[in-house]
Amino acid sequence: MNLINRIILGVVKLALVIGVAGGLTDLTLAMRSEAARAHRQGLVSLKRLNTALIGP
Repeated sequence: MNLINRIILGVVKLALVIGVAGGLTDLTLAMRSEAARAHRQGLVSLKRLNTALIGP
């Protein structure tokens, strides 16, 4: 019974790690695209860039 509990706990932990890693990857890609768009537009104030990345 203890072995089954450890296996289930390991699967849950793995799922959580995969979920967090996926979220961080999505966030990094969004930040990259926003920074590239700001670079193409020219000089942008840091306040406007932070607002575009984080939101109002």
